[in-house]
Parts: sequence; structure tokens; C-alpha cells
Amino acid sequence: MKTTNVALAPGAGVEAEALIKEARRRQRRRQLVVGLAALTVLAGALGGFADLHGASQRRPASRPRPAARHDARPQVPGPIPGSVDTTVLMWPVGDPAFDSAGGPPAYLDDLSTGRLSQLQKPAISAGDYQPLLITVGRWLVYVGNGATAIRDDLTGRPLVLGNTSFFAPSAAPDRVWLVYLPQRAGPDKVRSVSVTGGPPGPAITLPTGAALIEGTDAGLLLTGKNGELQLWNRGAAGRTLPYSPSASNGFAASPRLVAYGTSCADEETAGNAHYEPDSGYAACGMLRVFNVVTGRLVSVKAPPGTAGWVPNGFGLVSAIAPGDGMIAAYAARGPQGLGQTRLYLLRLAGSRPRAAAVPSSDAFLFARTGWSASGSWLLYQGPGTHLWAYQVTTGRTGSTRTPCCQYTVMDTFNSPKG
Repeated sequence: MKTTNVALAPGAGVEAEALIKEARRRQRRRQLVVGLAALTVLAGALGGFADLHGASQRRPASRPRPAARHDARPQVPGPIPGSVDTTVLMWPVGDPAFDSAGGPPAYLDDLSTGRLSQLQKPAISAGDYQPLLITVGRWLVYVGNGATAIRDDLTGRPLVLGNTSFFAPSAAPDRVWLVYLPQRAGPDKVRSVSVTGGPPGPAITLPTGAALIEGTDAGLLLTGKNGELQLWNRGAAGRTLPYSPSASNGFAASPRLVAYGTSCADEETAGNAHYEPDSGYAACGMLRVFNVVTGRLVSVKAPPGTAGWVPNGFGLVSAIAPGDGMIAAYAARGPQGLGQTRLYLLRLAGSRPRAAAVPSSDAFLFARTGWSASGSWLLYQGPGTHLWAYQVTTGRTGSTRTPCCQYTVMDTFNSPKG
């Protein structure tokens, strides 16, 4: 959920640590504004797509976003096959100026047909929300006029689920948690609601100082009052996850898994970096993946030659594959001041899971990833800042000309039929 609820425990050095974390938090809030401005450049790259529609003014030519360096120039693979049966929604694009529809448009890339379109619906509202959009069954839930839902084929009228812009994924199918912040000092309250409508469930008061991240099969995943990750059920004390992780170093969560970094150091890009100068980020020596049902903990050290795993934050990146068998995560590459990263794939089965580099996956900080609806293809930023896909069972790669992946929202779901 929202990062502003994270607080630090009292003690020596807290003031300095709080300043560092506040700077990192402010930088992440700036990502939306930076992304809106930078993507005006990416929008111009799509002029050759016949299926791109929606009116927009031609903008002056600008220098493209610098691409992260690769060890060797890769051969561009063929197109992503239509059998991937996946559509990718990427937001925002085009002019960052807000309009009467509620915000800038999105790209919708139907990989099953190769059709790329620009559309205004869903009208996502910008702000300090985490997440901004999630997939729940065949519905998209997003920050609109409150927490809003629409079918993933974008047909029908949007349905307002509640008069709050804060929500979180639920472990229950076709449901989402709505989060209500207190008008004055006090604990948050949450209610479960169906994405198809109907009355919400009873209000549940969270522990004082806690914030909801996601619903799991073992209770609610919370940020505790001191910033730690906890599993909590009403009427019981919160259970802190192994190695007392900080929620600010979260990677992703699913109903069964929680991925987070430990042994993390605060880093910063150089003031003269080509991309995101003076930006704070974390580099974590260990990536932990905790199964909330079985209690199994998988721990994977940062790959050799890297400075550490880079968490993007809960609710922002689709890192865990459907079925919970794999997770994709970026690690920082040297020199640190450039903000370069490389994507790695972790297969969680076996007694000693290891990280394997994804082909041609060098990118800059805060790049997004996604999984095909079946979980067999990993979508990521490839050379030329284009969308690439990696088939995890065969090692096959595919690509499109779609600009990728420095978006605020990048979400995947089954391609609509018909």
C-alpha cells in the first residue's frame, strides 16, 4: 500500500536514517512525474504503428532515453508469438497534461494479435497510490473516481467499488481490499469487496500504525508501526517475517509468497548520470522468498559481480510468476552511479535455488516486468528500450517495437476473445 505509512523505530541514528528513507520515498513519488515527462518521447516512436489510434499533437523531436549498455550487440529475435495469449497495459503515455477524461492515455498491446492501441479508458488518476492498478480475475481495479473496476476487455461502464482511492489485492478470488484512512489520528480500516459489485464486508480495524500491503492465504500482510513486514489476523498479534525485513525493501507478494530484500544498503545515482541523477535506491545482499502457508524460506544471494538486488516496492511490479514457481528480480550493476541493472530469473523449486540472467535484459532503475497469463513467458525491457519476452521452458526470446518498460503501471492479463 502507500509508502507514507512506514515509520522508523526510535533509537540511535534514527534521525539520519529517517532522512535517507524520506529522500528515497520522495524520489519514488517523483517517478510518476518523471515517467509522464519521459514517455512523451517514447510516444513518438510509435508513429509507424497502423493500429495506434487516438488524437495527439506531434511534439518536437527529442533525444531518446539512453539505453543501458550490453556486453555484446544482441541479435533481435522474431516477434512474440500470438500463442502467448496475453495483453499488456502500460500507463501513462503521451502528453502528461491531464484532461477531462481524468488523465493521460495508456498503451494496450495485445500480444496475441500484435495490435497496439492507445486509449483513454481506464482513466487512471495519478497520485501517491500503491498500487494504481491490479488485475483481479477478468477485471481491472484502478484508482479512478475512488477505487474503480472495469472488465479487462474495457467494455461496459466502470464500477466504483468504494469512496477511497486506496486498495490492496485479496487472496480471495474476485475480491479486493478497500482501505479507509482516518480523518484524524488513528488506525486504518479495511473492508473486503467484490469487483462485480455488492455490499462490502465488515470493517476491520488494523493495528495502530500499520498499513495493509496485500491479503494472503495466512492473513493480512502489513507494514508494522516500525516499518517491518508482518502477517496479521484479527484477534491475534502480528507475526514478523524472518530476518525482520523492512517493507520499504519489498519486491512482490502473492497469496502464498512474499519476496523482500535484507542486508540492504542505500545507494544513489551520480549527479551527472544520464538517467535519474541523484536518485536514491536500495541494493540488497539477499533476496528472501517466504511461503506464508508452509513457512519455507528461500534465500538467494545477489549474483556475483552485482551490487545487490534492487527492490521496486510492493504493488508496483509483477515479479512473481502465476503458480508461484518463479520470480524475476533486477540486480544493480556497476558502477553504482549509473543506475544500471540486469534482470535475473529465480526458480524456487529445489533445495538450492539460483539466479540466472535473462538474455539481453540490461535496463535502468525502476524498469517494470510482467508475466504472460499462463506464466510461461517473462516480459521485460530489451535492447532499444523495446518490449521483449523470454520463454522460461525453452530459452526462446521474442520482441516487439513497443516502447518498454519505464512505466508507472505495467499490467498483464489474458487477451480478450473475439
